[in-house]
Amino acid sequence: MNGIHDMGGMQGLGELDYQENEPVFHEPWEGRVMAMMSALRLFRGSRIEIESIPAADYLRMSYYERWLAMLGKQVVNRGLVTEAELESGRADPAVPKATPALTPQAAVERLFRARKSELDLDLPARFSVGQRVRGRNLNPTGHTRMPRYTRGKVGTVERDRGVFALPDAAEYSLDPKPQHVYLIRFAVRALWGEQASLRDSLYIDMWEDYLEPA
Repeated sequence: MNGIHDMGGMQGLGELDYQENEPVFHEPWEGRVMAMMSALRLFRGSRIEIESIPAADYLRMSYYERWLAMLGKQVVNRGLVTEAELESGRADPAVPKATPALTPQAAVERLFRARKSELDLDLPARFSVGQRVRGRNLNPTGHTRMPRYTRGKVGTVERDRGVFALPDAAEYSLDPKPQHVYLIRFAVRALWGEQASLRDSLYIDMWEDYLEPA
């Protein structure tokens, strides 16, 4: 919910900086970064690299500048290019190249290929629809998808989304820890106090590891 400016009378959480008719990419290079990420399937571990960017650099960078910084580290770490090639922007003819090269048609097909993230596993659910749950007070040192503002706050299970891998572990290529994901409804007053509107709620998908019975 970062960036909400006005939600049912709740003011002061920051501007969304909405731009009418905003393009998908502001510069052509941004689209190329997105294309390379998709073609190389480098999304796993990408959040760790982005979150490790020094704070001063992170704040001055645009969204795709962070992606580009991460992409450079990923391709070197995975042995796709050398540091020298990355610095020069030119392929070293002496370095073996993958064959066959990825064709434009194959790149387009890969980009639009649907990826299924739900797992076909029959696991017992810890929580049920209508149950009150509390966000656990977790303070991991690494990546997590749990919003900090939900820690210690009580909400209600609205829907069981199914079984998915825990992204906190998957980012590090560890045990995927498959578990149920739930749509949780939080009254905004439970999150931000009495200055928030009584009539508003926030719905968040949350993994079982983030929750405990209320």
